[in-house]
Amino acid sequence: MSAISKLLVAAGVLIALTACAKADVGGGTPGGSGPGGSPQPTVPVGPPLGTEFDLERGKSTVLSDSDVLVAFREVSQDSRCKPGQACVWEGDATLELTLAGSAVQVHTNKQFPVEAEAGGYKVSFVKLDVDGVVATLVVRKA
Repeated sequence: MSAISKLLVAAGVLIALTACAKADVGGGTPGGSGPGGSPQPTVPVGPPLGTEFDLERGKSTVLSDSDVLVAFREVSQDSRCKPGQACVWEGDATLELTLAGSAVQVHTNKQFPVEAEAGGYKVSFVKLDVDGVVATLVVRKA
């Protein structure tokens, strides 16, 4: 086989491999199947607007009567008085959330903002469990 023939065969193989790799790239629809039939992760549907709901840290939900997504990303600081401790003040925890695509913060202590607005919606803090894993929230139209 001549050098030119080898070069043409190598170019053809490279083009074929590139086309196959591009066929696997891209996302499917949420909740549907992606390329090759693999299931894509879905976001659970939560309660309607104006209803209290629990959300675990690291999880998200879409409210059932709107397309607003709420995510509980993390507790960035937590100085709350733990059960069984004697404390001079009740403390505060800062919850890092995503509301309608925007990063927002709410606090557990009413001396700080316990509500935040984004994208025409308002999220209100209700409670946070002792371990800072489950937050109870309410989302309403702003």
